[in-house]
Amino acid sequence: MPSVADLVEEATFEELAGPDERAAGRDLADRGAVRLVAVEPQRVTAEVADGEPWPRVELAAAGHQLDWSCSCRAGPPVGACRHVFAAGLETWRRAPKGQG
Repeated sequence: MPSVADLVEEATFEELAGPDERAAGRDLADRGAVRLVAVEPQRVTAEVADGEPWPRVELAAAGHQLDWSCSCRAGPPVGACRHVFAAGLETWRRAPKGQG
């Protein structure tokens, strides 16, 4: 079963968010705004420094799919919000390569 890190591989994960969310999420991750609170192979919890209170993101491997949720209320009508994208990108960046 794939891990969360496998499911957020950058090229694949980009398909889950629109261009505005990807750009904003990449900026958040590049600025160090993502704090990984709990990291397990099948579940990652992160907080993103983007407003008060910080949005909390949950990423979970559900079979061969990624489930996500974010406490923000500014998410797009379809796809992942910038916080989910930032948390996924940071998870992928920090995963041991070849072991995600």
